[in-house]
Amino acid sequence: MSPIRILVPALALALALPVAAQAAERGFYAGGKVGAASYDDDFLDEDDTSFGVYGGFQFNPYFALEGSYTNFGDIEGSLTPPDLGTGSVEPRSFGVAAIGMLPIGNQFSLLASAGLQSWEANPDDDLEDVVGDRDSTDPFYGVGAQFDFTSNVSLRAQYQRYEFGDADNDEVSLGLHYTFR
Repeated sequence: MSPIRILVPALALALALPVAAQAAERGFYAGGKVGAASYDDDFLDEDDTSFGVYGGFQFNPYFALEGSYTNFGDIEGSLTPPDLGTGSVEPRSFGVAAIGMLPIGNQFSLLASAGLQSWEANPDDDLEDVVGDRDSTDPFYGVGAQFDFTSNVSLRAQYQRYEFGDADNDEVSLGLHYTFR
């Protein structure tokens, strides 16, 4: 028997195995998150509870595309300078991000994300007189870790920074999602 007759099928099988293994890692996922948000601009620097939903498609163990909605709560407090009184703002964000994943073992992964968001930060009447209505499209990025309880259920801890024009919004969150395989 010729070595070519053995080598070609063996090589084809060896090249197909990683594709078969990655097929098990593919799938749509959806979940929710809750966290702590810190909003900081020229007039207001306060914290509140955030919540959101996210979903996406994981292409392989290393890459996913994700869409998200995040509500950063009702950020309220004393305005700077103090003679402006008090005010509040309700920031929200719709985003799309690329997620890079670095698997460490079978159940744990490190994450890095970068994307674009369409946001709005609606101020109350007192603050609107000072800053006006605010909305735009800006980048956001983050890092985190994910633990897979099963092949379908995962827990994610994440830090993300959202740019809101001249304001920054930092979020630390804990999310739980389900992957449809």
